Amino acid sequence: MKTVKKQPPNIDVLKKFFKITEDVIFTYGDTIYNPSGAYINKPLMIHEATHSLQQGHMGVTKWWETYIKDPSFRVAQEVEAYGNQLREYRKNNKNKRSKVYNFHTDIAQELSSSLYGNVISFTDSFRLIGEQSL
Repeated sequence: MKTVKKQPPNIDVLKKFFKITEDVIFTYGDTIYNPSGAYINKPLMIHEATHSLQQGHMGVTKWWETYIKDPSFRVAQEVEAYGNQLREYRKNNKNKRSKVYNFHTDIAQELSSSLYGNVISFTDSFRLIGEQSL
């Protein structure tokens, strides 16, 4: 995957539906759009690569249309990506249970936030990401 320091092609549509800040990154096809130029670690790269694969299965345009309009689809796509991200993080932090727990908590809070439209509770987000990561 390539990374560019700019907004994705569909940013105007995304801003109509989601609370987007400068530090949010997006995958559109095989490209990660990273407007702030922030460092992308391996677990986050795995998360974004998951979205690239998801988009490849149904087509980028169709995936984004469905992602925006269907909260249950959005949650399913993000749970898979966050689960893969947590699995990768866990591999690199063996025997650091509290560190992994804190990371799991952080990503579950992110998924249950306004960034994704407040479409899932923290409790459900934490549980589903954990199950996906096994």
